[in-house]
Amino acid sequence: MRQVALVGFVALASAIASYYLTNEFGWFGAANAAVALVALVVAAASGARQLGRIGGAASHRVVGRGLLIILGSVVMAVGMERAAAYSKLQFDWTFERAFELAPATVKALRELPGEATATLYREAGDPRIRRTRLLLERMAEEGNLRLRERSLAEHPEDAGRFEVGSSNTVVIVLGDRFETVGRPTEGSLYEALYRLQSAEGGQVTVLRGEGEGDLSRTDDGGYAGLSAALATEGYDLRSVVSASMDEVPVTTDVLLVVGARRPLRAQSLAAIRRYLDAGGSLVALLEPGAESGMEALLAEWGIESPEGVVIDPARDSSWASVAGLDPVAYHYWDHPIAQGLNRNRMTFFSGARSFRLRRPRPEDEVSKVVETTRFAWIETDPTALEQRSGHFERDDHPADFQPLVVCGRYPRNGRETRIVAFGDADFASNQNLRSLYNLDLLINAVHWAAENEPMITLRPKNRPTPVQFPIPLTNTLQTLYGVGLLVPELLLIVSGALWLRRRSG
Repeated sequence: MRQVALVGFVALASAIASYYLTNEFGWFGAANAAVALVALVVAAASGARQLGRIGGAASHRVVGRGLLIILGSVVMAVGMERAAAYSKLQFDWTFERAFELAPATVKALRELPGEATATLYREAGDPRIRRTRLLLERMAEEGNLRLRERSLAEHPEDAGRFEVGSSNTVVIVLGDRFETVGRPTEGSLYEALYRLQSAEGGQVTVLRGEGEGDLSRTDDGGYAGLSAALATEGYDLRSVVSASMDEVPVTTDVLLVVGARRPLRAQSLAAIRRYLDAGGSLVALLEPGAESGMEALLAEWGIESPEGVVIDPARDSSWASVAGLDPVAYHYWDHPIAQGLNRNRMTFFSGARSFRLRRPRPEDEVSKVVETTRFAWIETDPTALEQRSGHFERDDHPADFQPLVVCGRYPRNGRETRIVAFGDADFASNQNLRSLYNLDLLINAVHWAAENEPMITLRPKNRPTPVQFPIPLTNTLQTLYGVGLLVPELLLIVSGALWLRRRSG
């Protein structure tokens, strides 16, 4: 029966480990919990029968010592748990600090203009309530947030007033305003807090009409997610048809150009030049294989983009059809836009062009923000983006670090012009925006361009459903931690059984 007990303890440990690592009690954890329950019940029943046969004073002393050791261990474990709870010491050794609040959440809580009330609406037996309660309690420790719980059955009037559709809904009230969060995660609660504070980031003017990304489209190829993220951060978005633009609107804080694929009219480019000469700010997302006129305009500011697409086989994404065409980048320069990003917080690009930098004037500052590995090169074959399988040969192309995101600061006429250029626009589409840390990189670039550096931060990750492609890092790790525990679990069971057999033999 010792082998059966071993199976039970290993299965129980695997179920607990799977729960804490994947942040959910999935099929793997449920299966292990069931195996553990059966095995431990069988082992306990067998042990109880054998215990009844024990006789003699010596046997009683051995059993007594064993029981005292078990009792002492339980008392010690409970004492340590209570001491840890009392001290409020916390350790988070997960890969992405999954059990810590994101810096953006902490900042939003500490900047609350008054006391906010978060009400958790529940129904009896809802297993999600405990997790949401713990999250809200942790948030309340960081800011002026008061918590309470209400039963939906006892307060049906709140369902209509706050549009509460189901159990495990959180309503945050600040003054005379409220936000209802139907699926409370840290990310959704953070966005609700931000909306309640009515943060004002400024006006973002978005060009359209020449093949630019559509910020109203909600399918994978659209950019509605970017529009919503900018609105959450407090920006007022205004779209302008580039063909009819003689001047950039004077209320513009940041001009945003998302992947224009057709040449902009000369009068539009002239208007952008005048806007930048007067100290304007520009965030331009370029696309390889497209010549919109923005490339030549950026070159006037020392940001040149040679023709071709970047190939980085050393950091290729596993979902790319062609090796190296969709690089995952983790080389960040020390710049506010990349604040908090590191080798564990990567960004994904789906076909990108590179940049070459120079200073138009001695007082200007041009900087790299994100680079590939040193094994990357620029593929000049015009059909490279159309390739659907196989791999590229470097041939005589020189390999080196390839900048994917760059920026510049330019003192002009007593003001400062700021420009950020991305070598890819698809990385900000609905399909890719919340992959890895793409959202943080782009939104922080807008903050920097708008001279809103205090708003630069890392945002909490909403768990995407269904799974995105490319697969976000959190989903990849959840799969690894879940199914990946099966192999060490089986090894533990087999090795433990062999050890017990040798010891008894």
